[in-house]
Amino acid sequence: MSEPPQTRTGPRPPRRPDTPVRAVRRSLATRMALMATVAGVILIVVLLNAVNSRIANAVYEDRKDTVLVDAWERVTIAQQAFDDSSATTTDEVTSVVEDEVADIRQSSSGAGVVGVVMKRSPQESAPQIINDVSTGEVPLSLVSDELRDKVADGADGKQYYEWVTIPDTAGEVPGLVVGSRVSLPVAGTYEMYIVYSLAPEERVIERTTQTVFIAGTGFLLILILGVWALTWRVLIPIRRTSLAAQRLAAGRLNERLVVQGDDEIAALSRSFNDMAASLESQIEAWENLSKVEKLFVSDVSHELRTPLASIRLASEQIWAAREEIEDPFAARSVEILMREVDRFEEMLSDLLEISRIDSGRVQLRAEDADLVAVLRGVLDLVAVHIEAKGSEIRVDAPAEPVVAEVDTTRVERILRNLVVNALEHAEGSPIDITVAAGEDSVAVRVRDHGVGMSPDVVKKVFDRFYRADPSRRRTLGGTGLGLSISLEDASLHGGTITAWGWPADGASFLLVLPRSLGPGGAPGTYTLPGPLDVVPDDAPGVARAATRRGGAAGEASAAPGGTLAPAPASRRSEVVRESGQQADARDGEQAAGPRRVTVVGPGDAPSARTPEDSGGRGRSEGRR
Repeated sequence: MSEPPQTRTGPRPPRRPDTPVRAVRRSLATRMALMATVAGVILIVVLLNAVNSRIANAVYEDRKDTVLVDAWERVTIAQQAFDDSSATTTDEVTSVVEDEVADIRQSSSGAGVVGVVMKRSPQESAPQIINDVSTGEVPLSLVSDELRDKVADGADGKQYYEWVTIPDTAGEVPGLVVGSRVSLPVAGTYEMYIVYSLAPEERVIERTTQTVFIAGTGFLLILILGVWALTWRVLIPIRRTSLAAQRLAAGRLNERLVVQGDDEIAALSRSFNDMAASLESQIEAWENLSKVEKLFVSDVSHELRTPLASIRLASEQIWAAREEIEDPFAARSVEILMREVDRFEEMLSDLLEISRIDSGRVQLRAEDADLVAVLRGVLDLVAVHIEAKGSEIRVDAPAEPVVAEVDTTRVERILRNLVVNALEHAEGSPIDITVAAGEDSVAVRVRDHGVGMSPDVVKKVFDRFYRADPSRRRTLGGTGLGLSISLEDASLHGGTITAWGWPADGASFLLVLPRSLGPGGAPGTYTLPGPLDVVPDDAPGVARAATRRGGAAGEASAAPGGTLAPAPASRRSEVVRESGQQADARDGEQAAGPRRVTVVGPGDAPSARTPEDSGGRGRSEGRR
């Protein structure tokens, strides 16, 4: 889903609510706390495993030593009983063994014994055999074959053990099986296995693990809070520096930081103060120089008006008597004098206008005007230049009036500058002028198919006195202030001028103005991107990003995506030309000479056509 349109001027839209990711990115203290959390969790897990492993090993080793000693005593007592027994038959031996096993089980329950198992040794060959004996609580499967092999192959009087898992009512608990060989009367060698439970030790280890986990969690919370508080405290001077930098950028050049101590933060504050002082002095110097320049331009412009008036009066007197001049060189000099006086007066008017704009004493004379009618008036004014340059002007305008609240004089000046600029660089190729209207804005696009502009030129085309190619000869005069003044006039309305161009593919200038001004003639607002796109339909794909938007601040931006189709023109629209005749007199006009200004009506071909489409007029490469 596309985002809602935004207005060109007015208050900035509210900032989007912070998501968790944006909050983490915007806060160094939060990132440090998060890093401390991750590091603390890893540390606690490692510490818990290490401590738990060491404690478990220590507890189990101590318990093993105790179990081995206890088992040795039990086996010794049982062997003594077997040696002292007078049993001579298998049943008597079985009875003695069962009694001894039961006695061991009952007497050693406090030591953790949960069962005793007696098995015949695999190497025993005596003919008398008694059955394997075990207490009912312990399954015979606890005694593994590996342990039996160790006991059978081991020496007499040696103990062998194995860690096992003992089934329990609550699950499973760790245990230890200790095996030794004993000699029975008549039956020979048997293996005695005593099974010990380590449930108490397991409970001790679990409590220890819980204690370590609780302590680690508390340590982690303290670590997180400590890191966050420390980071927050350390960042206070940095936040102050950031706020001071924002105030400095907003124009408060006297902004300074309080320097405390000699650490890195104090060095940062001193560096900021030095930078602010340097900026203040340089900006003051530039402002003073700018004031001197503006005052110089204003004074010179006003002072030149008096001698210019005298020169014009004298030149007009000479021009009125030009019929009496017999010398052809003198007559030619009079013509050049009048032309240059006109040009000088135009240049002086531009300088005076720039002076008035810089002084801030400009007031719009707002009225409702039809931009199509204003455009026709401008084309009438420059009709002589249109005929001289040989370019065909193709106007594409809607049938209904395009009415907006504007200062007609300033809008006429904007359109005249754009049209004259297009004539200067079209080199005889067609010029397409499109007028469109939106709900809250109106637009005029002037598109030529001449030498075009490079993207670098587009970025500077609204700068004062800028000439892309100083060696290029201008045939229609100009001071390099026309587009700058046009930009200022558009900004006074709350509008904008956008430029696009590409070498050898022509250039396009788009004027967008709000339909209504603000209270008291203040700049109006409109919804971006406006009713027209600055990039024409026939522009190369690679050139669609080479735009520049001129506004109140002259900022740069990319062209709006998508170009709206030009609005159709009315069949009743007048064909603007020097003779003032109507469009239905085409045949007579063709007989008299080529038509330079046409209106594109509904159903006709689009106005954005290349020079090749219009007859293959050649063009030379160059820059504006």
